[in-house]
This record gives sequence, C-alpha cells and structure tokens, in this order.
Amino acid sequence: MTLGMLVSAAIAALGLLVAMGLIGHPVDGQLLTNYGWSGVIIGVALFGFFAYLQRRRPRASA
Repeated sequence: MTLGMLVSAAIAALGLLVAMGLIGHPVDGQLLTNYGWSGVIIGVALFGFFAYLQRRRPRASA
C-alpha cells in the first residue's frame, strides 16, 4: 500500500507541474494545463484510496 501511496503522490506532483506550465509545451495550440489538473485530481484520489485501504487493514496484535 505504501508503494501505491508513493506512486500516486508522484502522479499528483507531476500533474501539478504540468498544470502550472513548468513541464510540457502546447501541442497543436492546445494547452496541457487541463491534463495537469486532471493528473492532480487522479493522484490525490488514488492517494486517499490507498490511505483508506491501509487504515482499514487489520493491525497485527502484539
């Protein structure tokens, strides 16, 4: 689960950089910022999902 959280955080970070215009360039006059914001949303949603699964998992009793 932790790997999934790290990957989803990386997706969100990459999406944020694209949305801010720091990475990528317009393709045929179309801006990439919409794709960047969707990457942020997807990354945050996946991070929340993996965090929920990790929290829901039963803990080992000592």
